[in-house]
Amino acid sequence: MMIRVEPLENHPELVPLCARWNFEEWGQSAGRTMEETVEGFLGFLDPSSGQKAFVGFASGLPVGVALLIDNDLESHAHLKPWLASLYVMPEMRGQGVGKALIGATENSARNLGHTQLYLYTSEPDYYRPLGWQDFETLTGDDAGLVILARSLIRLSS
Repeated sequence: MMIRVEPLENHPELVPLCARWNFEEWGQSAGRTMEETVEGFLGFLDPSSGQKAFVGFASGLPVGVALLIDNDLESHAHLKPWLASLYVMPEMRGQGVGKALIGATENSARNLGHTQLYLYTSEPDYYRPLGWQDFETLTGDDAGLVILARSLIRLSS
């Protein structure tokens, strides 16, 4: 199966689909409306914003999304940027789509001049084999979540 990843700005018609995935997975429980989620995704269509959404395609069909955003955790606003909202349709999981989305997000952050990328997750073991390292274990309201960091520095050969 052929997997490819493209910026959402190349596919504005997919904003409603990507927003729905995000809303159903996280937005609803966070108290956002579907309209607010769509509005947020429309912001990713502006290439100058420095924030991006990437869509994963398998056999030509959109099957996942990942975000590169400035801040994903209010308590850690000093860290940026973040890989956020990695989502792959359940029936497509385990086929490399997530890894392709992560790679595209890392490359984009690197190309924007960032040397570190952050994420937080309840599933750190998914990311560790991809070069992500534990940065901080969260407590309080965020107990059970771990912030991971990924170095984006290219080693010269």
